[in-house]
Amino acid sequence: MANEGIWLWSPGQNKWVKQPADCPTMRMTAVGQVYEGACKLHWISMNPSAADSEAALSDDTDGSTATVFDMFHTSRDHMHMLLIPARRFSTGIYLKNLNKMTSLIFGYSPE
Repeated sequence: MANEGIWLWSPGQNKWVKQPADCPTMRMTAVGQVYEGACKLHWISMNPSAADSEAALSDDTDGSTATVFDMFHTSRDHMHMLLIPARRFSTGIYLKNLNKMTSLIFGYSPE
């Protein structure tokens, strides 16, 4: 049987939500456009280069609007963050701040 995705409980929606089996990924090592267009962000894998690393995302194509999602990591340990439910972006995912991070890997699905 092919991998058809997994079902995870979403407390915020109070129901089971199907996660995609495979989704496109983008590795970012500097600020810039992760994805342009409406999408859902399912997970982020963080590779800090030092303690007290941070990153910020905006829902646009140039980083000019307010931060809609940010992360702060106090150690240098790798971390994988699963977003349940997936975070919706209507215009696009823009990485507007990347401080003390080697890279971020984003798992998203276009809408």
